[in-house]
Amino acid sequence: MSLRHGHNAALRGLLSEAGMSAAELARNVNRLAAGEGLTLRYDRTTVAHWLSGSRPRDPVPQLVAEVLTRGIGRLVSVAETGLAGARSPASGDGPDENRADPLLRLVTLARTDVDPVRRARLARLVFRQHGVPGTDIRDMLETPGPGSLRAGIGGPDVQRVRFVTSQFAVGWPRYGGGHARAALASYLGDDIGRLLVQPAPSAERRALLSAAAQLVHILGDMSADAGHQGLAQRYYLIALDVAAGAGDSRTRAITLRAMSVQAVRLSALRYAADLADAAVTSATGQSGDLQAFVLAQRAYVRAVAGERRSAYRDLDDAESHLGSSAVREDPFLRYPRAGFAYRKGHALHVLGDTEPALDALRYAAGRRPLHEHRTRALSQARLTLVLLERGRVDEACDTGRLFGEEHRFLRSDRSSLMLREIRARLTPYRRVPEAADLLQRLAALTRTTPGP
Repeated sequence: MSLRHGHNAALRGLLSEAGMSAAELARNVNRLAAGEGLTLRYDRTTVAHWLSGSRPRDPVPQLVAEVLTRGIGRLVSVAETGLAGARSPASGDGPDENRADPLLRLVTLARTDVDPVRRARLARLVFRQHGVPGTDIRDMLETPGPGSLRAGIGGPDVQRVRFVTSQFAVGWPRYGGGHARAALASYLGDDIGRLLVQPAPSAERRALLSAAAQLVHILGDMSADAGHQGLAQRYYLIALDVAAGAGDSRTRAITLRAMSVQAVRLSALRYAADLADAAVTSATGQSGDLQAFVLAQRAYVRAVAGERRSAYRDLDDAESHLGSSAVREDPFLRYPRAGFAYRKGHALHVLGDTEPALDALRYAAGRRPLHEHRTRALSQARLTLVLLERGRVDEACDTGRLFGEEHRFLRSDRSSLMLREIRARLTPYRRVPEAADLLQRLAALTRTTPGP
């Protein structure tokens, strides 16, 4: 139910500034909501009610502000729309409120995420464009004061945290972000929360903060893969702040890159480009694999933006850096060639270079580790979609079946979206026996795959 107030001149002015009709605003809000996993069926009469003073419930005001941000080309806050309310925690105006205390935000958000009742409100958080986060976060290396539980933390504590970090980093690509996400939130809210308030020597505290930033980044990745885009953005922003407090530019670069991936998927192209640029800057002087990682993403964003020469240049630069780092198992230190091939293939496809794109996507699909069901599924799905676009139905059905075999293992909203897209692209070929068989297989997966 909407609450009614006075006529909303602010919203009327923003519509005029954007050159957007009430019907267009309604359609764009519906479309943006669909990307957030929400189903809305607003029309111009709904917007007329808003202009007359009614205020919709969260998260609709955040969706309206984001639509107007994209339409006008400047940041529009919820308060500016005249739709702001204070009825739930989801009504906060933006993803980075209370930036002054990242560690408190981390513990509070993670503990809320563990609670099944309160988690439902977090799932309604909306992705919002904001300025690219800076590094003006207070130094977190100072000892926070006398510890109440024990004398302090040391090397063994850091080793345990690093081990858990590595387990989550290599584990979630196996089964998707919807599997064990709450377990990581619980670990951050409990174990990490208690460690962060203990005194520690500077080196150990820096290592602990860096590992904590990586854990929060992983939780952001898992949340995005589970379909909780606004929540994922909150975790990414906290990861940036904690990494900045530790002086960890590598984790900042990786997180900025992840935020760019999220933004371009949600059609916030200008924001995605700014984040990709910031990731490349943050990676300056770091390992070759990290530079390849961020350059490949910027190449893709530039390809989507139609900046062909810049996109090709970034792809070439990324490939020249790839593999120049020492081989390590740490996923935060290496960029596998299959991962680069996937991003390269995606970019080349956008640029219209279909055959090189298919070659890269085939390499990616064939070289993903057998245990990484999520990355294997997404690689096969992307290859299937490009083949269907080219009308190569038989080959697409072969790769589509491989996708289905991997998808069975997953709790991943991202993979489920790809499944639905493949089904839609296959439907025109339903009279082809191979396509009909694959459609039947995928329909069964749609019915049986658990939600995130």
